[in-house]
Amino acid sequence: MKNAVRLKIILVRPRNPDNIGAAARAMANFGLAELALVNAFDSDWREAEHIWRSEASVSAIGSMEIIDSARLFGTIPEAAADCQLLLGTSSLHRMNPERDVILLSKTAEYLAARGPLRAGILFGAEKTGLTKEELSFCQAIINVPTLKNQPSMNLGQAVAVVAYELAARGIAAGPSAGRAYAGAAPMEIERMVRQICEKLKKETGPHWGGEAQAREIRRGLVDARLTKGAMNALKRLIAEK
Repeated sequence: MKNAVRLKIILVRPRNPDNIGAAARAMANFGLAELALVNAFDSDWREAEHIWRSEASVSAIGSMEIIDSARLFGTIPEAAADCQLLLGTSSLHRMNPERDVILLSKTAEYLAARGPLRAGILFGAEKTGLTKEELSFCQAIINVPTLKNQPSMNLGQAVAVVAYELAARGIAAGPSAGRAYAGAAPMEIERMVRQICEKLKKETGPHWGGEAQAREIRRGLVDARLTKGAMNALKRLIAEK
């Protein structure tokens, strides 16, 4: 079965059009075509898409079709609405992981065991990488190993390294071991997180249901990999007075 795992690259809070162009070029180098941007630039940039697309074209040599088809979203769940699996990327030098960690060299094997599906791979902002909040949307973290004295990578380079590793191991074209249910879609999980938080605030007070609790609830729902029936049952339970 060809293209058993379909990959979408999702850049979270990118600030430099040159880096977006470099990421698109790296995607084209290794056969990836789907690019989404979350909370990119500031409001002025979002209102003038043609400006950043033009700026990105400088470094997106031979890959303008990826830039032209890239879509902007306000949140990670919106960008990943068509994904069954989300993986974040991190060097892990500046945080203790709160999700399962996959070595970059083992990522293709991890994905193949869960295909066929559509998977989103998240990359964080140039200066900070992905935050704990952003990683809480992910089933696992891809560890991109770097040296301690130089832990950060250029955004375009990070995309290139991950794309190369997956392409080299045939993840985009190899056969799948069979379908494995990946759980509810990110948008559905996020709606449930908000409903639970609202119910907590209503029944226990405003000190419950904040961002810290939302992150814990989100991680729990992601890890639970709830079936459709289980999610429907949970919805009915939360909706009860």
